[in-house]
Amino acid sequence: MSRKLVAACIAVLALPHAAHAVGQQVFVNGTVGLSDSHIGNGGADRDGSDVAAAIRVGVLWRGQPQFGIETGYADLGRYRQRIMIGQVQVRDQVHTRAALLGANVTYRFDAPWYVTARGGLLRSWLSVHEYADGVASGQGSAAGNGWYLGAGGGYDISEQLSIGAHLDLYHVAASQGAAQVDGHVATLGVQLEYRY
Repeated sequence: MSRKLVAACIAVLALPHAAHAVGQQVFVNGTVGLSDSHIGNGGADRDGSDVAAAIRVGVLWRGQPQFGIETGYADLGRYRQRIMIGQVQVRDQVHTRAALLGANVTYRFDAPWYVTARGGLLRSWLSVHEYADGVASGQGSAAGNGWYLGAGGGYDISEQLSIGAHLDLYHVAASQGAAQVDGHVATLGVQLEYRY
């Protein structure tokens, strides 16, 4: 097992104890929904929709509003395009994923409703697979930095558990050698959050 993975596991296990010691609250949330993308490289655009999912963990400072920091991972889906090159149909697929690091703010009303906003930096990975006439003919990958913004709202089922709807926009930019990919992915999903 790698040392980085061991260090990450220890940090995740220690986070709740350290946060409670200074009056903070730890949260973990997961979002599942639909994504809509516009990703291009040199005039070849991949527009489409797919299923997207994200998981985030972080710490909230108690108060009104609540400020927090978060980190997480998002799978933004797979997007396809078809083009004709001569008599050959070429299809390619881009799979977009991202690691997230950012901040959030949440306002909880007297009733069990809340509104929230978040934003930060991301590291994206794009995997490209190209097929000619149904036969895999090439693949590659690229990575780069970008940003994300989001807003949402929902309902507190209890002091620890919430459910809501969230809209997020991810700007992905990646390069590998001379190849560059740039674009946006918007996601709309249902989020479940647990705080402890």
